[in-house]
Amino acid sequence: MIDRKFATPFLAVLLLTLSTISLSGCGKKEKPPEPSSPVVSLSQSSAPAPAAAEAAMPAERAAGSAAGTAANAEAVMKKSDCFTCHAVDKKVIGPAYSWVAYRYKGDKEAITKLVVKVRKGGMGEWNAYTGAAAMTPHAQFSDDEIKAMVEWVLSQTPVEPPKA
Repeated sequence: MIDRKFATPFLAVLLLTLSTISLSGCGKKEKPPEPSSPVVSLSQSSAPAPAAAEAAMPAERAAGSAAGTAANAEAVMKKSDCFTCHAVDKKVIGPAYSWVAYRYKGDKEAITKLVVKVRKGGMGEWNAYTGAAAMTPHAQFSDDEIKAMVEWVLSQTPVEPPKA
């Protein structure tokens, strides 16, 4: 049994430790493929990569590089840290993808803006919903990979965010 005078500091340290562990994956950098590995860009081919080439690539690249489809973009996102901070239909740390689709609906520059945002990271766009939570940079992805991910996000059913 823990003495009461130690319970509050103990719980505070425990909660801080758990929150630090859960956020430690945000923005993690994946080791790039070896230069000798054949990497097929999302924009290059819709045919699956040969099995030997897939084995030489990190799982994130293999899932997304074989084809530029929405399903592959979603798979790459799920294997990365995207869904650690985002969900399709609700705020996690960052805004819901459906809210992003709503905000950028009809914006002809949305893909260009969001590719830059994902690559460089940032904050301030969603402060009313997220406080001052920053999105970490995701430089480990090519522009074509990020573009496919952004197109997947923007393909979600647009939902107006709740009033903040």
